[in-house]
Amino acid sequence: MKKPKLRELGEAVKALLRGPATIKFPAEPYVPPDSFRGKPKYYVDDCIGCKACAEVCPSQCIEVVDDTAADPPVRRLAVHYGACIFCGQCELYCTTEKGIRLSTEFDLTTFNRAECLEPVEKELVLCEVCGAVIGCRDHLLWVAERIGAKRYANPTLILLADGELGLVGEQTPRDPSRPLSRSDTMRVLCPTCRRATVLREVWGP
Repeated sequence: MKKPKLRELGEAVKALLRGPATIKFPAEPYVPPDSFRGKPKYYVDDCIGCKACAEVCPSQCIEVVDDTAADPPVRRLAVHYGACIFCGQCELYCTTEKGIRLSTEFDLTTFNRAECLEPVEKELVLCEVCGAVIGCRDHLLWVAERIGAKRYANPTLILLADGELGLVGEQTPRDPSRPLSRSDTMRVLCPTCRRATVLREVWGP
């Protein structure tokens, strides 16, 4: 029993000589290390709205809402960091690797838990025929940029990417009562409508 007591005595002497091991926060500010996992933050310019962060979140604290009735339609993502476990999975599996990052912000106290939100909003692209959600505009443009010239195999990516360059004019309105035809090939279509258009073009009505 003597050795443990001597060890404790040694620790007490070290504490007296070195001073307290605790910090003086909140009386004095504390600067956490760069590797600290604090409040998750979205970066609007780098987030593409792919919702990969929500898919991998183990605590399911990232809410995704597609508002197709808005003008323009938008996807809203929000981290409820009051339920976040700061595991870093959202940052690790972010498609662009820069869309969401864990900051060094740690003082997140509040009297209203509803304020514990980190939101971001991205414009949605809808199918011109059925109105189904295809994806976020930034996501599709990111894909088009990554695959380069191969995007010219996909009319939706052609229209979006070349439209950003000003090479594509405004689409003429489509008569919703008209069945799908060859003229609909060069429109922004979801996979289901794209398949139906191609089959109708190849095999006929």
